Amino acid sequence: MRELTLSDFSKALADYTDKDEKRAEEFLSGMVKAVQESVASDRGIELAPLGRLVIQLADGGGETAVTAQADFTRDLGGRLNIPPESADNILKAFLANLQKELLTSKCAKIDGFGVFEIKRDKAKIQRDEKHGHKLVAPAKKSFHFAPDATLKPGLNTSMLVFEIAADFRAKVEVTKASGILLAVPEHDFFVKTLESYFRKAGWHTAAATSVVDALNKLDSEGTFLVILDSTLKGYQKLCETLKTNKETSFVPLIILFNKGVNTDQPTEFMICGDEHIVQPFEIRKLLNICDSELVRSAEEEAIFEHQVLFQFPTEDAHLDKANEFGHRLFEKSGMAEEDQVALCAAFREAIGNAAQHGNKYRRDKKIEILYLLDKEKITAMVKDMGQGFDHNRYVNRGKAGDALTAARERH
Repeated sequence: MRELTLSDFSKALADYTDKDEKRAEEFLSGMVKAVQESVASDRGIELAPLGRLVIQLADGGGETAVTAQADFTRDLGGRLNIPPESADNILKAFLANLQKELLTSKCAKIDGFGVFEIKRDKAKIQRDEKHGHKLVAPAKKSFHFAPDATLKPGLNTSMLVFEIAADFRAKVEVTKASGILLAVPEHDFFVKTLESYFRKAGWHTAAATSVVDALNKLDSEGTFLVILDSTLKGYQKLCETLKTNKETSFVPLIILFNKGVNTDQPTEFMICGDEHIVQPFEIRKLLNICDSELVRSAEEEAIFEHQVLFQFPTEDAHLDKANEFGHRLFEKSGMAEEDQVALCAAFREAIGNAAQHGNKYRRDKKIEILYLLDKEKITAMVKDMGQGFDHNRYVNRGKAGDALTAARERH
């Protein structure tokens, strides 16, 4: 997510200051200083059309007085030696521009004021208090404000609240995290049919005919589910970007394959989708898969922080890529560097054993890896296509005697 600063907004406000970005930046800096002084004197501020900053009293005692916007801009104009009407126009233009940028999933960090952001709140597992049934509260978007620590030193920041205006709140709620991205080679009749079905089901849809276009839409439109045609050139890049990013790894990915493709026998290293469907298929089947995947991802997102499934044929080049890919995932986990090194060694050993002892280096046999990250640990499940062995026998032998000597005897 791109983070905007005052300098970014000063460029957008240049038209209101005779094309002078420096004057616009001076105005915004003066605005921040005026906000700080107002808060220091225990007064909130009305800042339409965005909302208003209020200072809540302790123990639910209401809030302090709020300075009217007309009074605030009159004082601001006097500080900066500009007419009150001009100050009011520039301030409203800034607030409208801030509102617009927030709705496009950008974050605004205003030094000395705070951080404004519209976040995608994760889906949560809840229980119906009346019947005890498990429910999935859907993901949604909501406005967040984190006041700058310097706004009023010593004041509990939880007492500083930015209440957004009703019309802005409505816009935020309309910008739901329920968009479906259709990444397909051509925007043909089939895509239009899909869009029509999803619209009837209450979904907002967006179509992309290239990986670059899909990545742009993925970054800017709050996508909640992706349907990807495997015939799209470079489609694996989209899979990799979606699944290696912790923030988007739980966005359900449904991959469409052409008839005759054997998805259980990959010919290359590939990041897997959460579900796949072979064409031709009935639209109703796809809709049912979408519904079930949304429920599944909501449940798993409440438990895990990151999840990736990938597979590859047993070939040296793919083994190397799998180890490199695993290393990237471990780096993103937040684990200490020393622990990453140890886990990489264990991961490499597990993949090597799967190739050598499980698949006997047969290229027609695949290795499948499921990576899971939760708040306490990393789990990497390495699965080969070998016949397996009685692991309990060796575990018990190790407990009963000298495991090192037993290993030497076997060799």
